[in-house]
Amino acid sequence: MLRIPRIIHQTWKDDQPPRLFQVLSQTWRDILPGWEYKLWTDEMNREFVRTHYPEFLEKFDAYPKNIQRADAIRYLLLQTYGGLYVDLDFECLKQEFTLLLEDADFVAGKESYDHARRYGREYIICNALMASVSNHPFLEHVIKRMMSHQHGWDVRHGGDILDSTGPFLLTDAYEDFRNKEDIRIVEPEFLYPIRLGESKLIMQAGVPEEMQRRINTAYAIHYFYGTWWE
Repeated sequence: MLRIPRIIHQTWKDDQPPRLFQVLSQTWRDILPGWEYKLWTDEMNREFVRTHYPEFLEKFDAYPKNIQRADAIRYLLLQTYGGLYVDLDFECLKQEFTLLLEDADFVAGKESYDHARRYGREYIICNALMASVSNHPFLEHVIKRMMSHQHGWDVRHGGDILDSTGPFLLTDAYEDFRNKEDIRIVEPEFLYPIRLGESKLIMQAGVPEEMQRRINTAYAIHYFYGTWWE
């Protein structure tokens, strides 16, 4: 049984994402027919915050990097409307993707354990794909942490993006959330079968056999194009 609302949320600075992202976005609409689709632009995002979270607007506007606003809005949209948030550099591969959402109220996935080791962490829960019912207590917990985050700001270097709004915020919120039984965290092989930098290898030289085996296991694939850090 699917309790998560059938709506797909994506964000971009305007209503004309690059052609590659349009192609990847279409895979979600093709494999999830009948789901409502919503592309949120920067202008729409700010108006949403102003209307639904006015107490957060000053901080939202003050983020030194737009990726922090793009990160923040995904938690707020899911908490308000529910549904599936997915980054534009994510491709849906299989109809069976919806099995990951069955009988769940909140779903996210772990990045490659290689990424976690790079940062001295046991694991990283990525915020590039999340699905939730509205008004979920875990998202409330994440949003409270995000709104109260104060340390580490340095406008010259973009602030502490991963900690303030990104995957480290989500991971740390999960670690101190008591009711973990209310959350489904998917292992990397199902959503994050490739690592940072490997998408460029795919484009330049094709898919190596070992990488193809990893991709064959996945229901979706995040390419880590990283427009915000490049």
